[in-house]
Amino acid sequence: MESEKIKELLQHRFDITPIYPKKRHIIFWYDEGGAFKDSLDELNLRDVKIIKLEKSINKKEEEIDINIFKTKYTLEVLDLESNYLIYSEYPRPEKDNENFLLDVEKYSEYFKADRTAMIVEEFSLDRLDHELLETIKEYEVFFHNKDRKEKLQKLLHEGQKKDSSDLKLGILAVLSNTKTLNIREIIKNIIIDDSRLEAIDKWMGLDYLYSSLKDEFNVEVDSFNKFMKIALVVHFYKELREKPHVNCENYYVGDKNEIYLFVDSLLQNRVTSDIVTKKFFQIGKELNFRERIDELDFTKVVLGTGFEYFDVLTIKELAEKLTGELVEFTNYKKYINIRLDNTLWKNKYLQLYKGLLAAINLLQLRKELRVNDVNNLNELYKNYIEDYYKIDRYYREFFHSYDMGKSTEINGVLDKLQHMISTFYEKEYLEPLLNVWSAHIDKKDRLPQQRDFYKNHVKKSDTRVAVIISDALRYEVGSEIKEKLLKEANTKEITLTGMLISLPSITSLGMASLLPFSETLNFDISEKKVTLKGIDSRSTENRESILRLDEKESSATTFDIFKNMYRNEQEEYIKGKKVIYIYHDTIDAIGDKGKTESKTFEAAETAVSDIVGMGKLLSSLGVVNIYITSDHGFLYERKEIEEHDKLELKNSYSIVGKRYALSSERYEEKGCVTLDLGGYYGVFPEKNQRIKSFGSGLQFVHGGISPQEMIVPLIKYRGGTNSTKSRKVNVKLKESIGKITSNISKFGVYQLDPISIGDKVVERDVAIALYTLNGVKVSTEEKIRLNATEENKLYSFRLTLSGTHEKVLLKVIDLDSGDILDSKEYEVNLSIASEFDF
Repeated sequence: MESEKIKELLQHRFDITPIYPKKRHIIFWYDEGGAFKDSLDELNLRDVKIIKLEKSINKKEEEIDINIFKTKYTLEVLDLESNYLIYSEYPRPEKDNENFLLDVEKYSEYFKADRTAMIVEEFSLDRLDHELLETIKEYEVFFHNKDRKEKLQKLLHEGQKKDSSDLKLGILAVLSNTKTLNIREIIKNIIIDDSRLEAIDKWMGLDYLYSSLKDEFNVEVDSFNKFMKIALVVHFYKELREKPHVNCENYYVGDKNEIYLFVDSLLQNRVTSDIVTKKFFQIGKELNFRERIDELDFTKVVLGTGFEYFDVLTIKELAEKLTGELVEFTNYKKYINIRLDNTLWKNKYLQLYKGLLAAINLLQLRKELRVNDVNNLNELYKNYIEDYYKIDRYYREFFHSYDMGKSTEINGVLDKLQHMISTFYEKEYLEPLLNVWSAHIDKKDRLPQQRDFYKNHVKKSDTRVAVIISDALRYEVGSEIKEKLLKEANTKEITLTGMLISLPSITSLGMASLLPFSETLNFDISEKKVTLKGIDSRSTENRESILRLDEKESSATTFDIFKNMYRNEQEEYIKGKKVIYIYHDTIDAIGDKGKTESKTFEAAETAVSDIVGMGKLLSSLGVVNIYITSDHGFLYERKEIEEHDKLELKNSYSIVGKRYALSSERYEEKGCVTLDLGGYYGVFPEKNQRIKSFGSGLQFVHGGISPQEMIVPLIKYRGGTNSTKSRKVNVKLKESIGKITSNISKFGVYQLDPISIGDKVVERDVAIALYTLNGVKVSTEEKIRLNATEENKLYSFRLTLSGTHEKVLLKVIDLDSGDILDSKEYEVNLSIASEFDF
């Protein structure tokens, strides 16, 4: 582009008809420094000869002219007709007596390549804009590089006429590797990589950057590091609405609303968040911000976002409070939800927060626990399937999160809490619960029985039935499956009830009890097998044979086999079938081995995911009636089982397990209950003790008579055609005048529906902020969890507006889907500044 422009300018000069008595043009071009010498060979001027003046170094190391006399002889003797361009990369001699071409110059012309003029032409800028020309001259060195010029051309190419400010901003954008003429994007890119400051300083200087920071945020700085300190301090104290510490007052300056919103946008951006927080950490060490955070009231700590230490302090403080005497469960849950909404380290600390929530829920139930007040099995059973099971579930959730959270640097923060929870679970919950349950276990036949499942549910169904049987799926895990199906699956109906398994609570007996002819099952304790109609029920193939004795169009398979079929194979498999049994084994497969029993709760989470997925798959295949149940539950305690927790039996038995012993004769054992099981007798620990026996694994056990082992879930899930999925609550913005007259304005949003499990209406998480009409967020963002149990619940909040706008849109956005749920347009008239200041 530069060569073409020079050629155009020179050719124009040579094409002009010489003024008499001149017959031709001789033009001298003194290109001091040789800036354009590489362009000389590319000129190819029409009807013009080019002579390049040359110099050399003689033996005395003096610079001498090489071809100056030849040039003069050519011009004045050999060729008196041709046009000539005389080019020299050296300066014109200052003294006339040293200029041997002076007499030729007297009747010739001069040319100077005006780089400023050429840049104006090259970038299609205004030639008459004096300020723009001065800007080009000021940063002339920037234009020496072809790559930089091309990038600048792309930035300035589109849009309206550009002025000096646009040119400066464009140069700054190129040097900061920014793709738009936006000062905030430029500043963001410098923050992402502050090594770009070197290029800016080298080719432009830093004064313009600092003046831009002044224009944008009203801050006076002499280094970019100072701006970063201002950004940190302003965001920190504006967010917490705290008066700045005396040591930070010098940095609490400028347009604080704009600085806060700019920094917040960087912290909330996935690309920039990690970089900014690392820089804030280093600056925070300089300004002693850990001490600043330690000085805050705890209600302020939970609101902070810029430092990981906010999470560390919150988790430690809540763990400490929960192990203390004074507890405010509602507030603690609120604090955790605030952290989960705001923290930038959610993935890192999520499990610890989940563990705290589970602990809070469990300790709330602890206050209401009155097991010893119950004196009959029916009432205790009812209490368990309605309330007590939640203690087992929160215990599981706590320890699963506790284990998962051990990878963090503060892995020991919940140790004291886990010890307290273990003690409560064993001494205050299991011991009294099992005492009462064991005392009335002889009345167990009055409760819903697992052996009646087939005849009461499968046999009576007039449509195809699929039964998912998950080994060791206890009642509390079933409750989670029901909740997830309710939220995720299309359902007509979903219910959860309980069933009491046959004793002992082991796989062979439980699996047989779920088949037809269960009333005729025979448990041969000497052979350790259960038969139905003479068929050994321990294999999947044999269970299918037993099913077909009652219903010819029956089948039985395993979870993995069915799941790994292609869709067309699954469709073909269920085609024409009336009864389908699918056997799943995750919890028992992990828990029943000593080496892996510590992963029982992790296996339970996997089981939930597996079974919810299978339920949805079967529904999509057109299966309307789906049952989910189990062969038995389990008892699990995280603590090490000590010697005093083990019972040593004094008699000999046909089968001895960790939680039961079977014999053809009746024996009584200390600390145990003996039950007549019809053809044989069972001995079971009254409490949560284990029986001394061969084999490893004492934390995960089953076979005994605890509610955890005996009560299994029965989920009835009706899907298929015309089924419906749970829906989230509806929302609506509160009516208002439609004008914003202050930077900080109050708004409201209504949750129109109450959450209701029966009506399949679930909570919704939303984000609310102000946007320009073309979709750019220009305010703080409020995140709200809409989970009220009453209708038309109003949630009020405040937003801080950034920048100057005529109109903005208030939008309510679903955090999961990104859908805009409601919006309202506002006129903006900030006649009176109302910045929250100190």
